[in-house]
Amino acid sequence: MMMFAAFWGFLRGPALRFLGGLPRPVWYGLVLFAAGLLAWHWHNGRVASAYADGGRAQAGADRQRLDAATASAARRQAELIAALGARQADISKGSNDALLARDADLARRYADLRLRWAAYQADSGRAGQAGAAAVPGTAAGVDDAACAARGWVDFTTAAAAAQAADGAIAKDDAWIAWAKAQAAAWPRD
Repeated sequence: MMMFAAFWGFLRGPALRFLGGLPRPVWYGLVLFAAGLLAWHWHNGRVASAYADGGRAQAGADRQRLDAATASAARRQAELIAALGARQADISKGSNDALLARDADLARRYADLRLRWAAYQADSGRAGQAGAAAVPGTAAGVDDAACAARGWVDFTTAAAAAQAADGAIAKDDAWIAWAKAQAAAWPRD
């Protein structure tokens, strides 16, 4: 409290005498300087407020554009996933149908081969011959005894091996066709 009284005494005494001795143009300059300082402060406050308002408005607009772009990208991604899923289902169904058709074809060939072999076995006049015997159709074979005498593989074993080889080749062909269909159906990117 004592300090305040001393300061107040200084302001009333020497400070007021000093300020009272200043010429009027200096006072006008001080008043103009103070008014300019207040105007500058007010202007900076208005600019800062406008800048903050503009930043908030721009952030809101950016957020709306980002939300719209995100929603559009999500829709496009869902459409692409659905389209790829449909293509995958079509490709898988096509591959499955091709494998089933190949299996049915192999089963028909094997049944035909078995029937031909049975027809050959039923032909009693051919059994025990030392030479080759013709089987009806494209398949041909020789009598088991004649094969054994010459060190050859009998027809049953050969037929089973041919069937296994046909099955393996068919599976390889089916997988190759499936891989080509996959490569052709799926986009490169």
